[in-house]
Formats: sequence, C-alpha cells, structure tokens
Amino acid sequence: MKKNVQFAALIFAASIAAVAQTSNSKIFRLSNGDWVEQSTGTLPAKKTIKVTTTAGPIHLTGGQQNDITYTVSKRVRAGSEESARREFARLRFNVSSAGDVALLRGECDSESRGYVGFDLNVPAQTTFAKLETSGGAVSANNIAGRLHATTGGGSIQMDQIGEGFASSGGGNIEVGRIERDVRVETGGGSIKIGNVGGQIVASSGGGTLVIGTGKGMSLETGGGTIQVNQCTGAIKASTGGGSIYVKEVSGHAQVESGGGSIHVGPVRGGLRVETGSGPIMAVLANGGAAFTDSRLETSAGDIVVYIPDDLKVTIRAAVEVARGSGITSDFPGLKITTPSQQWGPREVEAEGALNGGGPLLHVHTTNGSIEFKRQK
Repeated sequence: MKKNVQFAALIFAASIAAVAQTSNSKIFRLSNGDWVEQSTGTLPAKKTIKVTTTAGPIHLTGGQQNDITYTVSKRVRAGSEESARREFARLRFNVSSAGDVALLRGECDSESRGYVGFDLNVPAQTTFAKLETSGGAVSANNIAGRLHATTGGGSIQMDQIGEGFASSGGGNIEVGRIERDVRVETGGGSIKIGNVGGQIVASSGGGTLVIGTGKGMSLETGGGTIQVNQCTGAIKASTGGGSIYVKEVSGHAQVESGGGSIHVGPVRGGLRVETGSGPIMAVLANGGAAFTDSRLETSAGDIVVYIPDDLKVTIRAAVEVARGSGITSDFPGLKITTPSQQWGPREVEAEGALNGGGPLLHVHTTNGSIEFKRQK
C-alpha cells in the first residue's frame, strides 16, 4: 500500500511541473508614486496557455522561440517601500504546468490596493491561449491557434491570430488580422476590426463598429454607428439609432437602424434595408450571388437607388406623403402614377420591369421622395 502511495505521488509530481526559480526579482517605484515588484521566469512550451488574474493587465506575444518566458508585475500604491512590501504580500501568483497546459494565476486579497499583471512571450505555434482578468487590459499578438480573451471592463487588442473570441464588460475592442473566424462583444465600448478570413460576429451595447473585410458578418450595436468596408458573403447589421455605412457586399444584406441614415452598396445578393427615420441610399450590382427579392423602407426620409443597366428586376415603389414629384426615374420602363390633385398630401406610386423583370424590389417611404438612378 505504501509503495502505491509513493508511486502515485511520483506520477503527480511528474505531471505538475512547478515554475523554475524566478530570477531578477526586483522592487522599484514609478514616477507616479506606485510601487512594483517584478519577477521573471521560464516554462517549457505547451500547446495550451491559461492566464487568470483577479485584477491586472495581461499581454501575450508569440514569436520564434521554444519556451514560455514571462514577467509578473505586482503593482501597489503606498507611501514607502515598507508599506509597499506589506501590500505585495496580499498579492500572490502561481505558475505551473500540467500535461500540455501552462497555468499562470494571480490573486488579490479583497483588502489589497493593487493588481497582478502578466507579460508573456510564447511560441507562435501555440494552439490555444485563454486570458482572463476581472479588471485590466488584455492584448495578444502573433499566435497561430485560438485566442479566448475576457476582461471585466478593460480594453482588448488582438492581431495576427488564427481564431479569436473577446469579451469586455465595457471597454474598447480592437482586432487586426484574423486568419479564420472572430467573435467579439463589449457592454458599451467601440469595436474596430481589420481583415478577417472567416466570419465576423460583433456586438456592442452602444459603441461604434468599424469593420474592414470578412466572409460573412453579424453586427449589432445599441446605438452607435456601423461602418463596413467589404463583406464577401452575407451581412446582417443593426443599430438602435445610429447611421450605417456598408460599402461592398457580395451576398445578401440585411441592414436596420432605429433612426439613422443608411448607405449600402454595391450589393450583389439582394438586400433588406429599414430605418425608423432617415434617408437611404442603395447601390445595386450584378455578379456574385444572385439578386433576390429586396425591400427598402423608411418612415421619414428620401430613398435613392442606383441600378446597373443589365440588372433584371421588377420595381414597386410608393411615397405616401410626397414632396414635389415624389418619384423620379432614369428608366423609361418604370411607370409612375401621380394623383391629379395639385394641393395637399399626395401618394405617388411606381411600377415596372427593368430588363425583362426579375426579383421584386419594393421601395417605400412614408414622408419623402424616391429616386431611381442609372448606375454609371
């Protein structure tokens, strides 16, 4: 029995490799009066890296190296080095490894007035990195695998990542290049995303969304502006009240605003655009996905639609309370019907088949005007 216990203890010790003795441990004071206790160390490379701290920033960078090097920084506010050392004692960190996982954890007492931050350099081939802090900024760059980053309220930055997820309680999120898919969410901060090789899912409680390129997109904000440069698939974008600017869409576009203006196009795969109050400008295009039944609608605002000469489409349009002519068109195949009355509110309608007709394009505004223009 005793031999079995000893054998089990040896197996456990072999499976958990504690960090080597930290070197270059030092204490120094910053210009703002804060004190820092900094320790460095090394771990063997692992496929998975998990970093957790109750308070403090986390920074991870991938590179051409065969191990994991780290710097742990305890930071406190104190009047003297002696009082700073007492505060440092309330802050703890642990570094270990088990199997294919490297673990780094920082803990702060409830009464402490500081944080434990981590700065890591890891192999670029790392398969998975999970970074969690209850309060602090998170950044990660240059790893080929997946990244899972969360913070209770700080900012998040990632770039040159294989696949990413980021969640902040209210901070800004900035994403550079992602090889595959990315999903980000923040309680109220802004979101900026560059080039993504796969799907983009982004949501904010009220911040602005600025998106570069991606294969498909699902974008949502409680009230901020949304800007998109290019979507090579389908896009769904909605805001509670801000404006939306979407440039190039190869698939279907569903765009909604509670009350802002909307500019979208060129769109190749059909579209559904709605705003509670504001103008709409849509540019239609041929090529890519097949054009499908579409709808443009605003309660109060003008609508301008640019149509290429070779697009097969059937149009039905209506202005309930027209100003001036109500509906104008560059296409003779579109029949516009105007009431004979000259005074008071007028309802103007238009209908016609362009290039032999095709999918239905319904255009409606309650109070405004509609223009169909030839795309040059």
